This record gives sequence, structure tokens and C-alpha cells, in this order.
Amino acid sequence: MPAARTSVRRRGAKDEGGGAGWLTTYGDLVTLLMCFFVLLYAMSEVDIAKFQAFVSGLAVPFGNQAGEGLLPENDGLVPEPSPSVVPPVELTPDVSQLLDRAAAAEAAMARLDEVSEALDEALTEAGLVDLVDQRREERGLVVSVASDDVLFALGSTDISSIGAKVIATVAETLGDFPHEVLVEGHTDDLPLRRGSYTNWNLSTDRSVAVLSRMVERHDFPTHRIGAVGYGEYRPLVENKGSSSRARNRRVDFVVLRDDAASETEL
Repeated sequence: MPAARTSVRRRGAKDEGGGAGWLTTYGDLVTLLMCFFVLLYAMSEVDIAKFQAFVSGLAVPFGNQAGEGLLPENDGLVPEPSPSVVPPVELTPDVSQLLDRAAAAEAAMARLDEVSEALDEALTEAGLVDLVDQRREERGLVVSVASDDVLFALGSTDISSIGAKVIATVAETLGDFPHEVLVEGHTDDLPLRRGSYTNWNLSTDRSVAVLSRMVERHDFPTHRIGAVGYGEYRPLVENKGSSSRARNRRVDFVVLRDDAASETEL
């Protein structure tokens, strides 16, 4: 029996049988490309009715109106922001009143500065500036003069000669300004040994004595001045020792802020 032949292809020999097999792969590629372009064409078709329904559905959550679903045509550049106009702020009556009061208070304090400077100049010219102390309080300018050895002798209501000069300088200077003036008398905490005559009486009598001299000798307007005595109950410092008690025995000229009346009305 003859042996079967085995066909052996030599390496590098050409395939003379299926030379057109690449066409299958090419056909598959063309088919896939056609499907891809059909898909793109199908996506480009817009159902107007469905699109309008979609836009209408966004009206509630996003606040856009139907028909405004597309952005306006532009060149793609961000436009420059237009200058914003800030509307004027309307103040409530309460805030407006507070601002008016603050402005009035600031102006009033500035006018008190003028009073203080005028007093300093007048007292310096008279050689009395070291006998007077000025301080600023919420109600106005307080001009303090010691009672002992300046305005009065110890325990007395008779004005001394140097006290008369101080009162004259203060009265004539304050008379040039429209402010109201309150004369306040103060004592220390040591009780008087005069029976029923107390520190209340002494402080009040001293303030009235100063007021009377300002009005009678220096024509200070009576409608702009008043007097009060506080006894030992409004000390500058705690009554400890002779030096602190001497500071508390005083007469204060209180130059009231000229906006105090309007501030009370508000």
C-alpha cells in the first residue's frame, strides 16, 4: 500500500488560494462607519414638541420661562460688567433720629471745646489758671474751684477776695456763650457742729452765694443759671485723709451741652 503524502508548505511560499479575504474586514469597517453616521444623523433630529415640554418642566425649579431654553447667540466672549447703580438707602425714623442725635452731640462737644479754650485763656491772663480744674463729662464741661482758701474760708459762705476774682473771670467768660450754667456746691463727709445746719445747707448756701455774685455783680443772664447743693454725697474721691477731703470741698461750674434739651425731647 503506497504511503500517504504529506503536503508541506515551504516558508515564504505564496498562498495561491484565498487572496481576497481582506475584503471581508473592509466591508465590516464600512458597515460600522455607516451605522455611526446614521446614529449621528438620528441624534441631530430634534423633536420640537418634546423639547418644549422639557423646557416647560424646568420653569418651576429654575425660574426660566418657556421659550427661553436656548442661550442667546454671541461671540463667546464674556461681556464687560455694566456699572452697578447702588440704590440710596432709606433710613428708618429711629435710625435717622439716632444719627441726628450723634451729629448734634458731636457738634455740641466741639462748641464746649471753644468754651474751655476761652476759659483757659482768661484764667491764664488773670493769673488764676492754677486754681481751676476742668474736666469733661457727658452732660458738659465741669469747671471745679476749691472751696478752701480760694472761694471760701473753712466752713464759711462768705466769698474771699481771690474767690471774687475767680468768679468774675468765669462769669464774664461764660457770659459770651449761650450755654446754660449750673453752680453746684459740695462738701466733705465731716459733719458740721451747728445744730440743724448740715452739709446740705452749707453746700447749697455756697452755690447760691456764687450764683448771686455772678448775676448781681457781672450781669449773668438769670434764665441761663441755676444753683444746687449736694452736701458730701457726690465726692470726687473717697474721703480718706485731709487731702482727699479738701478736694471734695469745692464748687463746680457745669457748662451744660447746648443739645441737652433736644436730646431729652427725643
